[in-house]
Order: sequence, then C-alpha cells, then structure tokens
Amino acid sequence: MAEYDFETIKTLLLKSIDNGWEAELTLYMNSREYMIIIYEDHCSFQKCGYKDGSGEYYFASLDELYVAEQVDGIILKRDWEKIEHLDCVDFEMQGFWR
Repeated sequence: MAEYDFETIKTLLLKSIDNGWEAELTLYMNSREYMIIIYEDHCSFQKCGYKDGSGEYYFASLDELYVAEQVDGIILKRDWEKIEHLDCVDFEMQGFWR
C-alpha cells in the first residue's frame, strides 16, 4: 500500500514545479516500476525498463493522469492502494520527506 495518498503526492509534485524542479516520482506496483514526471505545463506517466518500458504518455494535468488508463491497464484512481512503494529523490533533496 502506498505511504501517501494521491492528494499529498499531487501537492508535493506541484510544490516541486513551484521550486523549479521537474520531479520524477517512481512508484512500484505488481513488482514493476513506473514513473510520474511533473513538468511546468504538463505531466507524464511511463513504465520503466530497458526491454519492456513504455515511453512517456503525456497529460495536461495530474488530475487527468490520475483517472486515465495507463500502460498495463493501470488506473491510478482505482489502483492507488496497490502501490507497493513510492520513491522520489527530488522530494528528499527538497526536504519534503524522509
């Protein structure tokens, strides 16, 4: 289960943009690695991996990303509780957590 709810993560990602950071949030689900990246004017979701990575899928907002079906049939709104772990070095470097 994810340590933080979506609203908390959304707040931290938006704070990162306010601080000039394009934060990369890694999430682990079903023993697979995925990433959300926040940019100044959009965000993206991707499955990580050299052989089976997906490339980035772009969204206008985090709210749009949250409800859209992602690679591997993931819908974060529905599947958030299936997240095994969240990691973001950018959050740590900004003093947001850990």
